[in-house]
Amino acid sequence: MGIPKILGNWKVVVLSFLGATTFWFFSALGKDYNSRIKYPIEFVFDRDSLIVVKPLPEYVDIDVSGGGWDLFRESFWFGSNPIVIELDNPAAIRYLTRPTIMPIITDQLDEYRINFLFTDTLFINIDQRISKRVNLKIDSSKISMDEDYRIVSPIVLSPDTAIISGPTSFIDTLKGDYFIKLDAEGIDKTFDRFIKLGFPENIGIQSDPPTVNVKFLVDQFDKLELAAKVEMQNFPGDSSVYVTDPNIIVRFVVQQQLREDYFASDFKVVVDYNLINKADSTAPAIVLFHPENVIEVETMPDSLSITYEK
Repeated sequence: MGIPKILGNWKVVVLSFLGATTFWFFSALGKDYNSRIKYPIEFVFDRDSLIVVKPLPEYVDIDVSGGGWDLFRESFWFGSNPIVIELDNPAAIRYLTRPTIMPIITDQLDEYRINFLFTDTLFINIDQRISKRVNLKIDSSKISMDEDYRIVSPIVLSPDTAIISGPTSFIDTLKGDYFIKLDAEGIDKTFDRFIKLGFPENIGIQSDPPTVNVKFLVDQFDKLELAAKVEMQNFPGDSSVYVTDPNIIVRFVVQQQLREDYFASDFKVVVDYNLINKADSTAPAIVLFHPENVIEVETMPDSLSITYEK
Protein backbone atom coordinates (compact mmCIF):
# COMPACT_ATOMS: atom_id res chain seq x y z
CA MET A 1 0.00 0.00 0.00
CA GLY A 2 1.51 3.34 -1.00
CA ILE A 3 1.89 6.39 1.19
CA PRO A 4 -0.66 8.48 -0.75
CA LYS A 5 -3.34 5.82 -0.21
CA ILE A 6 -2.57 5.66 3.55
CA LEU A 7 -2.84 9.47 3.84
CA GLY A 8 -6.12 9.36 1.92
CA ASN A 9 -7.57 6.84 4.38
CA TRP A 10 -6.54 9.00 7.32
CA LYS A 11 -8.30 12.01 5.80
CA VAL A 12 -11.49 10.01 5.52
CA VAL A 13 -11.23 8.91 9.16
CA VAL A 14 -10.57 12.46 10.40
CA LEU A 15 -13.40 13.96 8.36
CA SER A 16 -15.78 11.26 9.57
CA PHE A 17 -14.78 11.95 13.17
CA LEU A 18 -15.22 15.69 12.77
CA GLY A 19 -18.60 15.18 11.13
CA ALA A 20 -19.81 12.91 13.93
CA THR A 21 -18.52 15.29 16.59
CA THR A 22 -20.18 18.27 14.97
CA PHE A 23 -23.47 16.41 14.66
CA TRP A 24 -23.30 15.40 18.32
CA PHE A 25 -22.40 18.94 19.40
CA PHE A 26 -25.29 20.59 17.57
CA SER A 27 -27.67 17.85 18.66
CA ALA A 28 -26.62 18.30 22.29
CA LEU A 29 -27.10 22.05 22.14
CA GLY A 30 -30.67 21.52 21.03
CA LYS A 31 -31.61 19.97 24.38
CA ASP A 32 -32.52 21.67 27.69
CA TYR A 33 -29.95 21.92 30.50
CA ASN A 34 -29.36 23.38 33.92
CA SER A 35 -26.41 25.75 34.21
CA ARG A 36 -24.84 28.16 36.66
CA ILE A 37 -23.88 31.38 34.89
CA LYS A 38 -22.61 34.84 35.73
CA TYR A 39 -25.03 37.18 34.00
CA PRO A 40 -24.11 40.85 33.34
CA ILE A 41 -26.10 43.59 35.05
CA GLU A 42 -26.35 47.34 34.48
CA PHE A 43 -27.50 49.99 36.95
CA VAL A 44 -29.48 52.88 35.51
CA PHE A 45 -29.67 56.22 37.36
CA ASP A 46 -29.06 59.93 36.88
CA ARG A 47 -25.27 60.07 36.56
CA ASP A 48 -25.15 63.86 36.16
CA SER A 49 -26.00 64.65 39.78
CA LEU A 50 -24.70 61.41 41.32
CA ILE A 51 -21.30 59.77 41.61
CA VAL A 52 -20.24 56.15 42.08
CA VAL A 53 -18.00 56.02 45.15
CA LYS A 54 -17.11 52.33 44.79
CA PRO A 55 -17.33 50.21 41.61
CA LEU A 56 -20.79 48.73 41.17
CA PRO A 57 -21.34 44.97 40.86
CA GLU A 58 -21.05 43.77 37.26
CA TYR A 59 -22.93 40.48 37.32
CA VAL A 60 -25.23 38.17 39.26
CA ASP A 61 -24.56 34.47 39.84
CA ILE A 62 -27.65 32.42 38.92
CA ASP A 63 -28.69 28.83 38.24
CA VAL A 64 -31.02 28.56 35.23
CA SER A 65 -32.65 25.98 33.01
CA GLY A 66 -32.89 26.56 29.29
CA GLY A 67 -31.91 25.55 25.78
CA GLY A 68 -28.33 24.52 25.14
CA TRP A 69 -27.76 27.21 22.52
CA ASP A 70 -28.91 29.97 24.85
CA LEU A 71 -26.88 28.68 27.77
CA PHE A 72 -23.79 28.33 25.60
CA ARG A 73 -24.15 31.95 24.50
CA GLU A 74 -24.75 33.26 28.01
CA SER A 75 -21.89 31.26 29.49
CA PHE A 76 -19.48 33.32 27.40
CA TRP A 77 -21.53 36.59 27.47
CA PHE A 78 -21.87 36.45 23.67
CA GLY A 79 -24.56 38.96 22.77
CA SER A 80 -25.95 39.09 26.30
CA ASN A 81 -28.20 42.03 26.99
CA PRO A 82 -27.49 42.96 30.61
CA ILE A 83 -30.16 42.85 33.26
CA VAL A 84 -31.18 46.48 33.84
CA ILE A 85 -31.63 47.53 37.46
CA GLU A 86 -33.19 50.99 37.76
CA LEU A 87 -32.36 52.99 40.88
CA ASP A 88 -34.84 55.75 41.74
CA ASN A 89 -32.98 57.11 44.78
CA PRO A 90 -29.53 55.51 44.69
CA ALA A 91 -27.95 57.88 47.24
CA ALA A 92 -30.32 56.45 49.86
CA ILE A 93 -29.65 52.79 48.96
CA ARG A 94 -26.66 50.84 50.23
CA TYR A 95 -27.60 47.35 49.06
CA LEU A 96 -30.18 45.23 47.24
CA THR A 97 -31.05 41.83 48.69
CA ARG A 98 -32.08 38.59 46.97
CA PRO A 99 -35.87 39.16 47.39
CA THR A 100 -35.50 42.50 45.59
CA ILE A 101 -33.19 41.23 42.85
CA MET A 102 -35.02 38.00 42.01
CA PRO A 103 -38.20 39.51 40.46
CA ILE A 104 -36.09 41.81 38.26
CA ILE A 105 -34.07 38.87 36.94
CA THR A 106 -37.12 36.67 36.41
CA ASP A 107 -38.92 39.39 34.51
CA GLN A 108 -36.02 40.18 32.17
CA LEU A 109 -34.79 36.62 31.56
CA ASP A 110 -38.15 35.17 30.63
CA GLU A 111 -36.55 32.75 28.14
CA TYR A 112 -35.07 30.84 31.09
CA ARG A 113 -36.38 29.22 34.22
CA ILE A 114 -34.55 30.77 37.17
CA ASN A 115 -33.81 27.95 39.62
CA PHE A 116 -31.73 29.80 42.19
CA LEU A 117 -29.97 33.12 42.74
CA PHE A 118 -26.58 32.55 44.33
CA THR A 119 -25.91 36.28 44.69
CA ASP A 120 -27.29 37.18 48.10
CA THR A 121 -26.65 40.95 48.14
CA LEU A 122 -25.60 43.64 45.68
CA PHE A 123 -23.75 46.39 47.54
CA ILE A 124 -24.14 49.94 46.25
CA ASN A 125 -22.19 53.07 47.17
CA ILE A 126 -23.54 56.02 45.20
CA ASP A 127 -23.59 59.56 46.56
CA GLN A 128 -24.87 62.98 45.62
CA ARG A 129 -22.31 65.17 43.82
CA ILE A 130 -21.75 68.56 45.49
CA SER A 131 -19.14 71.34 45.27
CA LYS A 132 -17.28 73.45 47.81
CA ARG A 133 -14.73 76.28 47.63
CA VAL A 134 -11.66 75.85 49.83
CA ASN A 135 -8.63 77.98 50.66
CA LEU A 136 -5.39 76.35 49.52
CA LYS A 137 -2.51 76.38 51.99
CA ILE A 138 0.82 74.68 52.66
CA ASP A 139 2.24 73.81 56.08
CA SER A 140 5.86 74.95 55.75
CA SER A 141 6.91 72.63 58.60
CA LYS A 142 5.91 69.65 56.43
CA ILE A 143 8.13 70.64 53.48
CA SER A 144 11.15 68.37 53.08
CA MET A 145 14.25 70.56 52.80
CA ASP A 146 17.88 69.59 52.32
CA GLU A 147 19.67 69.61 55.68
CA ASP A 148 21.52 72.89 55.00
CA TYR A 149 18.71 74.76 53.22
CA ARG A 150 15.79 76.83 54.48
CA ILE A 151 12.87 78.75 52.96
CA VAL A 152 13.66 82.49 52.78
CA SER A 153 10.51 83.94 51.21
CA PRO A 154 6.74 83.73 51.63
CA ILE A 155 5.18 80.64 50.05
CA VAL A 156 3.00 81.84 47.16
CA LEU A 157 0.13 79.70 45.83
CA SER A 158 -1.54 80.68 42.57
CA PRO A 159 -4.46 80.44 42.68
CA ASP A 160 -4.98 80.26 46.42
CA THR A 161 -8.53 78.86 46.24
CA ALA A 162 -10.17 75.95 44.40
CA ILE A 163 -13.67 74.55 43.86
CA ILE A 164 -13.80 70.87 44.76
CA SER A 165 -16.63 68.61 43.58
CA GLY A 166 -17.31 65.01 44.49
CA PRO A 167 -19.45 62.76 46.69
CA THR A 168 -21.15 64.43 49.64
CA SER A 169 -19.56 61.98 52.08
CA PHE A 170 -16.10 63.28 51.11
CA ILE A 171 -16.79 66.97 50.43
CA ASP A 172 -18.44 67.36 53.86
CA THR A 173 -15.12 66.37 55.49
CA LEU A 174 -13.30 69.33 53.90
CA LYS A 175 -12.78 72.34 56.12
CA GLY A 176 -12.39 75.92 54.94
CA ASP A 177 -8.62 75.41 54.51
CA TYR A 178 -7.14 72.56 52.48
CA PHE A 179 -3.43 71.86 52.98
CA ILE A 180 -1.48 70.70 49.95
CA LYS A 181 1.41 68.27 50.35
CA LEU A 182 4.51 68.78 48.23
CA ASP A 183 5.71 65.59 46.60
CA ALA A 184 9.37 66.61 46.79
CA GLU A 185 12.25 65.53 49.01
CA GLY A 186 15.41 67.37 50.02
CA ILE A 187 14.63 70.70 48.32
CA ASP A 188 17.83 72.73 47.81
CA LYS A 189 16.89 75.33 45.21
CA THR A 190 14.15 77.80 44.33
CA PHE A 191 10.83 75.96 44.10
CA ASP A 192 8.43 76.80 41.25
CA ARG A 193 6.12 73.94 40.24
CA PHE A 194 2.50 73.10 39.44
CA ILE A 195 1.25 70.67 42.08
CA LYS A 196 -1.79 68.40 42.06
CA LEU A 197 -4.10 69.00 44.98
CA GLY A 198 -3.72 65.40 46.11
CA PHE A 199 -7.33 64.23 46.33
CA PRO A 200 -8.21 60.50 46.16
CA GLU A 201 -8.31 59.39 42.52
CA ASN A 202 -10.76 56.51 42.81
CA ILE A 203 -13.94 58.28 43.99
CA GLY A 204 -14.46 60.84 41.23
CA ILE A 205 -13.08 63.94 42.94
CA GLN A 206 -12.64 66.89 40.59
CA SER A 207 -10.98 70.23 41.33
CA ASP A 208 -11.06 73.54 39.49
CA PRO A 209 -8.25 74.22 38.87
CA PRO A 210 -6.72 70.70 38.87
CA THR A 211 -3.26 72.04 39.87
CA VAL A 212 -1.82 75.01 41.76
CA ASN A 213 1.47 76.82 41.19
CA VAL A 214 3.69 76.84 44.29
CA LYS A 215 6.65 79.22 44.54
CA PHE A 216 9.20 80.00 47.23
CA LEU A 217 12.88 80.91 47.50
CA VAL A 218 15.47 78.88 49.40
CA ASP A 219 19.03 79.55 50.47
CA GLN A 220 21.88 77.66 52.07
CA PHE A 221 22.36 78.10 55.81
CA ASP A 222 25.32 77.43 58.12
CA LYS A 223 25.36 76.33 61.74
CA LEU A 224 27.52 78.65 63.82
CA GLU A 225 28.47 79.07 67.45
CA LEU A 226 29.93 81.93 69.49
CA ALA A 227 31.38 82.10 72.98
CA ALA A 228 29.45 84.44 75.25
CA LYS A 229 28.82 85.29 78.89
CA VAL A 230 25.44 85.28 80.59
CA GLU A 231 24.11 88.27 82.49
CA MET A 232 22.58 87.85 85.93
CA GLN A 233 19.13 89.29 86.57
CA ASN A 234 17.38 89.84 89.92
CA PHE A 235 20.33 88.39 91.88
CA PRO A 236 21.05 89.78 95.39
CA GLY A 237 23.23 92.86 95.29
CA ASP A 238 25.64 91.51 97.93
CA SER A 239 27.00 88.82 95.54
CA SER A 240 26.08 86.06 97.97
CA VAL A 241 24.51 84.14 95.07
CA TYR A 242 26.06 84.00 91.60
CA VAL A 243 26.41 81.91 88.48
CA THR A 244 29.22 79.43 89.03
CA ASP A 245 30.52 79.63 85.44
CA PRO A 246 28.95 82.35 83.29
CA ASN A 247 30.65 81.21 80.09
CA ILE A 248 28.38 79.57 77.52
CA ILE A 249 28.22 78.78 73.81
CA VAL A 250 25.46 80.31 71.68
CA ARG A 251 24.53 78.14 68.71
CA PHE A 252 22.46 79.40 65.79
CA VAL A 253 21.72 78.97 62.08
CA VAL A 254 22.11 81.77 59.55
CA GLN A 255 22.25 82.26 55.80
CA GLN A 256 25.67 81.33 54.50
CA GLN A 257 26.23 84.77 52.96
CA LEU A 258 25.66 86.41 56.38
CA ARG A 259 27.88 84.13 58.46
CA GLU A 260 30.52 86.83 59.04
CA ASP A 261 28.04 89.49 60.20
CA TYR A 262 27.43 88.40 63.81
CA PHE A 263 29.30 88.69 67.10
CA ALA A 264 28.74 87.58 70.68
CA SER A 265 27.56 91.08 71.55
CA ASP A 266 24.61 90.63 69.19
CA PHE A 267 23.11 88.09 71.60
CA LYS A 268 21.85 88.74 75.11
CA VAL A 269 21.64 85.68 77.36
CA VAL A 270 20.51 86.00 80.97
CA VAL A 271 20.04 83.86 84.08
CA ASP A 272 17.15 85.01 86.27
CA TYR A 273 17.45 84.52 90.03
CA ASN A 274 13.67 84.08 90.27
CA LEU A 275 13.88 80.97 88.05
CA ILE A 276 16.45 79.07 90.13
CA ASN A 277 15.53 75.45 90.77
CA LYS A 278 16.19 75.08 94.49
CA ALA A 279 16.30 71.29 94.21
CA ASP A 280 19.51 71.23 92.13
CA SER A 281 20.65 74.88 92.30
CA THR A 282 20.44 75.49 88.55
CA ALA A 283 18.73 78.11 86.39
CA PRO A 284 17.95 78.15 82.67
CA ALA A 285 19.99 80.24 80.25
CA ILE A 286 17.48 82.47 78.43
CA VAL A 287 18.20 84.21 75.12
CA LEU A 288 16.47 87.57 75.54
CA PHE A 289 17.24 88.84 72.07
CA HIS A 290 19.23 87.98 68.98
CA PRO A 291 19.53 89.30 65.39
CA GLU A 292 16.29 88.79 63.46
CA ASN A 293 17.96 86.92 60.61
CA VAL A 294 19.27 84.06 62.76
CA ILE A 295 17.16 81.00 63.58
CA GLU A 296 17.28 77.90 65.75
CA VAL A 297 19.10 79.75 68.55
CA GLU A 298 20.12 77.66 71.56
CA THR A 299 22.71 77.72 74.34
CA MET A 300 25.18 75.12 75.48
CA PRO A 301 24.64 74.30 78.26
CA ASP A 302 20.96 75.22 78.46
CA SER A 303 21.08 75.65 82.27
CA LEU A 304 23.80 76.83 84.60
CA SER A 305 24.83 76.00 88.16
CA ILE A 306 24.28 78.55 90.90
CA THR A 307 26.66 79.05 93.86
CA TYR A 308 25.53 80.23 97.30
CA GLU A 309 28.18 81.94 99.49
CA LYS A 310 28.14 80.71 103.09
